This record gives sequence, structure tokens and C-alpha cells, in this order.
Amino acid sequence: MRHTVVTVGVICPAPVEYRTCREGLRLSNEVKLAGRLVSSRSEKGMKIIAVQAGQGKTQCASATQLIIDRFEPEMILDVGGAGALSPELAIFDIVCGEYAYEYDICTIEKFPCYADDLTTSTILPDLSEEGKDILHQFEEQVKSERSTGFVIGNIASGERVVEEKALREELHSTFQAVACNWESSAVLKAAKLNGVKAMAFRVITDKAGEKVAEEIKANWKKALMILYPVLEDFLRGGWLLRILDSLKKQQ
Repeated sequence: MRHTVVTVGVICPAPVEYRTCREGLRLSNEVKLAGRLVSSRSEKGMKIIAVQAGQGKTQCASATQLIIDRFEPEMILDVGGAGALSPELAIFDIVCGEYAYEYDICTIEKFPCYADDLTTSTILPDLSEEGKDILHQFEEQVKSERSTGFVIGNIASGERVVEEKALREELHSTFQAVACNWESSAVLKAAKLNGVKAMAFRVITDKAGEKVAEEIKANWKKALMILYPVLEDFLRGGWLLRILDSLKKQQ
């Protein structure tokens, strides 16, 4: 059901991701809900609700369900940091996810046997040519105005730190995944099971290699301070509303 006010739920795994989101999106009205911090902002036909979900798939799936049950959002956004699997990605680039592959449930060799259950899409594959054009316009704006990379691609999502070259290359080649993180598959799957549209915006904090811990420590907060102004542009600049309108035309 399309609401007069479009409600957007933003799922932030780690405390630093939530705090930086709250600052970057200028959220307030912070309360504790089911043991989690939740903040919000309503303006110009849109209500944004961010939750400090907790790291990992279990906590993020639970938080996504909480936001869906309590606020009935029209859109769920999976946000936070990520490691680069593609050698073409640089630290601080932003990835807009198309598919998430939950690779840690079984061996990668056996993944095809469970592919239907372990693969979840965002709204991107469902976009019409009009919707794709809107997203690409936003991509060009980010690149020109924010001077940062913006890549549309797949995400490998599993609760394992990718710090070995062999695993990084295998995830990249098997799934054509450009980035990796722990939680995207959980957030997107919870939204999909509830029939709620979802997107993923992740910023590169590390190159998913032997220096992953060092790079995350050095880049995490800086990367998030790049991500959330871009997300603010996407939400407040009318880009999301235009994409939702394009989807509505397809119904």
C-alpha cells in the first residue's frame, strides 16, 4: 500500500554506522525500541527511521522485522561498510547492490544447490528502463558532485571476514560480486519475505585482504561520512520517490 507519507527504514548494523547515520541524515526523536536505539525525521512527504540493529545477520534480520512490523515502511535500506572484492573499486567508493549472495551457509561449490534460498535481490532487477535511467542519473550526480565512485553491482554476504586473496577472488568470480559484508543478505531477505521493497548502499572501507583490520580501523568512520551525505541526497533530492513512482507505473 502506498502511503501519503513514504516511510523508509534504514538498517544500521554497528553503533558507529548508526551514530554516523543519525548525524548525516539529521535524525532526532531517539527512543529505545525492543532494546534498540531508533531515531527518525519527517519532512516533505517522507519519514526516515534508522535503527541500531547490531552486527551480524541475526541481529539485522531481527531489526528489519521490527521496523517492518512497527512502522510499515515502503522501503528498507541496508547501509554500512563493505570490503572490496573487485580490484577496480577504491576505498570510499559506494556500492548500490543488485543481488546479495549468502555464501557462508555451504561451500561455494555447493551453492548452486541452494541458490534460490541464498540469493536475494534488491529492487534493481525489477526497475523499468525509466527507473534504471533515474538511478543512472543519480550515479552521475554522485560522481560529479561528490567526487566519489558509485558502482551498481552484486554483494557477497556472509559472516566471515574476507582476508585471504583466494576467497576474495573466488567470491568475485563466482558471483560477479564487487563487495562483501556480513549483513546485506539478512536485511534484504527479511524485507523480501515481507513483500517490502529494499535497496543496499554500502561504502568501501577496506580491500578485503591481509590488511583488512588495519584498513577498517583507519577508514570506517571516514567512509561513513562519505556514504550518508550521498544517502541524504538520494532521499531528500527526490530520487527515491521518482524510482518508487516508476515502479508504481509498472503495476
